[in-house]
Amino acid sequence: MGFVAHVSLSHPDLVLAPTIRANPDVTIRYEYGVVADGGERCFVSVFGDDLERIEAAMAGDHTISNPTRVATFEGRAIYQLAIDTNLEIVPYRCAARGVFVFETISNEKGWTVRIHVPDREALSAFREYCRSWSITFRVNRLSQSTAEDDDDTYFLTEQQHEILSKAYYSGYFEIPRRASQNDLANQLGISTSAVSQRIRRAVAELIESTLENSRTPDR
Repeated sequence: MGFVAHVSLSHPDLVLAPTIRANPDVTIRYEYGVVADGGERCFVSVFGDDLERIEAAMAGDHTISNPTRVATFEGRAIYQLAIDTNLEIVPYRCAARGVFVFETISNEKGWTVRIHVPDREALSAFREYCRSWSITFRVNRLSQSTAEDDDDTYFLTEQQHEILSKAYYSGYFEIPRRASQNDLANQLGISTSAVSQRIRRAVAELIESTLENSRTPDR
């Protein structure tokens, strides 16, 4: 059966950590990694509008090299980059213990991973690896895995959860609106573009999960 855990990881030498900390209003999603030409490379999605600022941060990021934008979409860009750090977000040894990664997405200080672990021993092994490298390890949520978990697989980052909560309780979604994006930006101390980006990403995540996990009604 196992468990589903949401874990926050933080260390200045984790891949892209300097870029993430310099751009807390931007969401980065780790897609996958490959080993090629004797080194490790990975692909990430960057959700934001100021790509020049992100790329400037990447250029000075000691954990990576040769960041290359391989595709650009509205509100999203995909990058390929070489990994120049020994710290792994989720180490391969954890995969051998049955740890499965649903999603890896940035938070303001590092990464948040949503994983499935077969037992608490596997989660403890992950925690011990992080402690051995002085990686801050925090379990935000731990729940028992059930056959119904596929009906609730949406995942919001802490930033997205915060912005939706603020927006909802401030009246942003009401008709007429009682709060604007500028109001939310002032409450959170971020730019209006960051507010817009976080709301769009959070709502898109919820919609995608709802549509993918919808069931055909009985007739």
